[in-house]
Amino acid sequence: MKKFTVLLFCMLFSLSACSNDNTPKDDEEQQSQEEAVEDENEEKLTVANFSAVDSSRDGMKNQTGGILIDDISLEQELDMDNEDFINENKQELTEHLQTITNETTDPVELEQAIVHLLGTPNYTTAIETAEAFQPNFPEPDLPDAKQVEGEVEGESGSGKAMLLLDASSSMLLTVDGKVKMDIAKEAVQEFADVIGQKEDVSLIVYGHKGSEAESDKKLSCKGIEEIYPMGPYDKKDFEASLNEFESKGWTPLAGAIDKAAEMSKELDGEITLYIVSDGVETCDGNPVKSAESFVDDNNHRQVNIIGFNVDEDAEEQLANVSEAGNGEFYSADDADELKDTIDYEWLPSRVDLAWAHTKAPGPWEILDEYDKYDVEHDKIKTLVKKEDERYDQAISILREEELITDEVTEELKNLLSENYNIRIDELQELRSEKIDEIDAIADEIKKRVNEWKEEMERRKDERGDIW
Repeated sequence: MKKFTVLLFCMLFSLSACSNDNTPKDDEEQQSQEEAVEDENEEKLTVANFSAVDSSRDGMKNQTGGILIDDISLEQELDMDNEDFINENKQELTEHLQTITNETTDPVELEQAIVHLLGTPNYTTAIETAEAFQPNFPEPDLPDAKQVEGEVEGESGSGKAMLLLDASSSMLLTVDGKVKMDIAKEAVQEFADVIGQKEDVSLIVYGHKGSEAESDKKLSCKGIEEIYPMGPYDKKDFEASLNEFESKGWTPLAGAIDKAAEMSKELDGEITLYIVSDGVETCDGNPVKSAESFVDDNNHRQVNIIGFNVDEDAEEQLANVSEAGNGEFYSADDADELKDTIDYEWLPSRVDLAWAHTKAPGPWEILDEYDKYDVEHDKIKTLVKKEDERYDQAISILREEELITDEVTEELKNLLSENYNIRIDELQELRSEKIDEIDAIADEIKKRVNEWKEEMERRKDERGDIW
């Protein structure tokens, strides 16, 4: 009988072993993985793995999203209905809360657990976006190369400036030991830095072909060339264009003005010629008639001329050309005068200066930037409020399931309320910082505008300008 019992036991053991061997290996692995995941989740819900609650701004930015909500984006959370979210996840949330309260009912640890379950994952994005906000005040148009900072290349303005540079052989002469052509190039570059901030620019050169010999007169007088095509100002390209030529030949002033007129036929808006020349027309043209033709029936055109180190005859002719072109004539005898003239002679009018304050941000523009910032700021406030709502709903579940006492409930509510208030205070401090930054940027622009206005008024006073 004993032998039969032993035999039967062995047979049953053998069948059991065979049955286990027939279990698919993949199923075993899957079951093992599922158990590992469950173990990992259980591990997360132990007090030892909860983080202390830090409601400072840095603490909010470093907060890891709760395990029930960590895959939700900022936009989704802002639009999310908390009540719907809790209802959809109530069973899982309740089970987690039961697991936690089996281990602890300490209010501080319960607060940490609730944040671990329901804390927003989106503080970092929202706060860093708000911190990075910068007001978009327009850069004021302050046409003075020595005053304006941060000029933007490549942005077109409302007007168009055509710079005409005399490169005839007389520009090879020297003034104060320096070649006139080199002085003129430096001055024109500086002027382009200024005018190019608000206007499209073109550079036309004449007198740079052939030579001053009679045999080269025709070549030289026809050699008028646009070496920087009309368009947005680019300092590097403009400077490169100035290095493409040297002074050589005759002076086709009338032809250069005619060239500008031909080029501007299809152009709209204000068009101004700025001519730098050191002598009279030598190519048998009539620059006065050319200037008259350029501005004929067009109040939005002007011909301004700077006579560089010119004699009386040249000064008279150039002054007549600028008058015929509804512009101004200025005389510069040396390098310093030429640079000062190009930089400063075309100064704003007294009327323009009276309205200079409008170049700086006004109260409405500043308030508009406040509102733009508040759009980002309010996103953080919404996250704080939504997060607090979820915490309240977690407390309600704890009470409904009788997982904590009334005393613990009250202490937990106080802790959550205290940290909510800290977050709101942190946000108020952040907003105050950003408002101060916006005001500081506006004040800096106002300061630059005021300094520019005072400098322009001083120069106009020195020059004796009434208007």
